[in-house]
Amino acid sequence: MNSVNTQYFILIVPSCLFFIGLAFTFSRLIFRADIFLLWIGLAYTIPSIALFIQCLMTNPQLTIAAPFTAVLYLFGSWIGAYAISVKLNTPFKHLPALFLTVFAFIALAYFSYVNPQIWLRLIILNATLGLIGLISIPAVLKYLPTSQSFDRWILIFYLLNVSYSFCRALINFIFLDSIDRDHIILTSSTWWLLGMSVNIILNILFAIVISGGAVKDVIQRLNNERLHDPLTQLLNRRGFFEQSEKLPFNNQPYFLACLDLDHFKSVNDTWGHYIGDQVLQKVSRVMLQHKKPNDLIARFGGEEFICLIAAKDATEALSRIKQLKVRLEQATFTHHKIKMTASYGLTEIHDFHEIEQALQRADDLLYQAKQNGRNQISFDLVV
Repeated sequence: MNSVNTQYFILIVPSCLFFIGLAFTFSRLIFRADIFLLWIGLAYTIPSIALFIQCLMTNPQLTIAAPFTAVLYLFGSWIGAYAISVKLNTPFKHLPALFLTVFAFIALAYFSYVNPQIWLRLIILNATLGLIGLISIPAVLKYLPTSQSFDRWILIFYLLNVSYSFCRALINFIFLDSIDRDHIILTSSTWWLLGMSVNIILNILFAIVISGGAVKDVIQRLNNERLHDPLTQLLNRRGFFEQSEKLPFNNQPYFLACLDLDHFKSVNDTWGHYIGDQVLQKVSRVMLQHKKPNDLIARFGGEEFICLIAAKDATEALSRIKQLKVRLEQATFTHHKIKMTASYGLTEIHDFHEIEQALQRADDLLYQAKQNGRNQISFDLVV
């Protein structure tokens, strides 16, 4: 392959990286995907611009442009490390990244304009890229053992990319010290082509894994929206039935409580539906504070809520509902200082297949509590 064809060939790599990054960026901006995709898209796009420019340069031109193209590489590595921190929801240390970037820029400027040496510039750049990537490695190693499916592969490929930066620095140190002495055109050399090949393979595989993770996140989000009430974020009716089917009824006694807010219509009539929605949201938060790991809490509509609670016996179940009743009585809602109470119907449930009957029993008991004066618990338990 002659030098012109080689040059055109290696332009495929930055072009691919650029369009991959563009796709991720647009996924965030247009389809409102996870913000992680915006940062990882920029981490692909920005270095690809530098790589595209370098592929068209001779050694003297590389020397002149080195500090400035390096900034694009370093900024891309910085954004990539930050993207991983966003993915893991952990803080990122920007100060070390800034220090490394400034140090590398100064060193590259020295070995470009004062003592020109391509060999040392390659070592400094790749080592610094690896060091910036290392900033997120403690968080990656912490979350890697517990991460699932695509998320785990994203972390693994991030580790591979950081390791590859150090490998490139080592290869440059061992094999490329003759570049300046033998006047080899770097962008046409075997090592450059080999590096580009490994680079595109790693990045395309990384992009595939990220795409899979993004699809998984979208599916999870859609499923979450399907199973949860948009106002309170509690389970909706569909979510309640789907989740309750998974509970271990054979190993643990369960009790079902229906509760309905007393005189809630007067809240909407007096202060409006916006304030009524705020009341429902805070009621939900109070209930979630009372929730234990194996409990399910759902909003079935309006001001009606369902609690499916795990308890060792009827006495404990009744005690827990009494605690919830007290918490609601003591709470104040919105800046209007609204006080709310609720009426409760409590029954035991032995199996998922009797959940409809249990809901009917609890609803009848709830109606009984309202008939008896509201703000009380009616139950058919033996305590």
